[in-house]
Amino acid sequence: ASSRSTNPLRCLLLEVRAAAEVGLKTYFRYAAWLITDIVTTPAWLLLFVVPVLLFLPRDQWGDPLTLNFFFWGFILWDVVSAGLWSFGMVIRREQQMGTLEFLMLTNANRAILFTRNLYARLLSLSLSVAYVYAFFRALFGVDVLFLNPAGVVASLLAGILAAMGFGLVYGALVFEFKNVGPLNNVLQFVLLGLSGVFYRVTALPGPLRVAALTLPFTYVSDLLRHYAMGLEALMDPLLEWIVLLAYTAGLLAAGVALISKVEERLRRTGGLGKY
Repeated sequence: ASSRSTNPLRCLLLEVRAAAEVGLKTYFRYAAWLITDIVTTPAWLLLFVVPVLLFLPRDQWGDPLTLNFFFWGFILWDVVSAGLWSFGMVIRREQQMGTLEFLMLTNANRAILFTRNLYARLLSLSLSVAYVYAFFRALFGVDVLFLNPAGVVASLLAGILAAMGFGLVYGALVFEFKNVGPLNNVLQFVLLGLSGVFYRVTALPGPLRVAALTLPFTYVSDLLRHYAMGLEALMDPLLEWIVLLAYTAGLLAAGVALISKVEERLRRTGGLGKY
């Protein structure tokens, strides 16, 4: 505690390093996860993209713009899912393994402690972009648009941070209510639909369009397509960045505060490690 008070930045960096090591070692320990991702990706592409294409006019089957929507949609799917499956369920896994109480005995920053999968997720996202690109080239023979690489990378990093904030808020719910796993799939596809991951939110009916503008992933999707494909943004890109970053900061702050509040209550009631 004394070292934390005298050199808080050094302690924070040590916690980040420890969290990164745990996250990356866990990722590489189970090689089957990586192999499964690589094997199932073309299956998901065929299962999802081909039926959708069959409902489109034949002249759009090989349309580069349409296929680029699918490509970046798959990448965005990974980003949105990160909030639920990577960050939000870390607490659940610690509960299942019986290690949550031991972690809570430390004075580590809770946000860093429960977002250790961020580092493995960044690596996984980089690999996803590479092999989804390879599969799109092999399956559809289309050139993936990557017009502004810096803007694309910035949009994806902002999306991961937004997912982390969303995951912390969701993690607080996991912390409180324990088994909320079935909610994951429902929330995932609701978020994918409302955020316009595979299409522009302007295609949604009026009320749903308004709801879409309340989600951070809507701005991530729009900015990513703006920089990657050159599409016109919903609003001024600078304004979208301001909204996205403010929303992300709010989610991160809310997530940390909620986890702290739930932890304090569970310590008093003895339900901290209850599974």
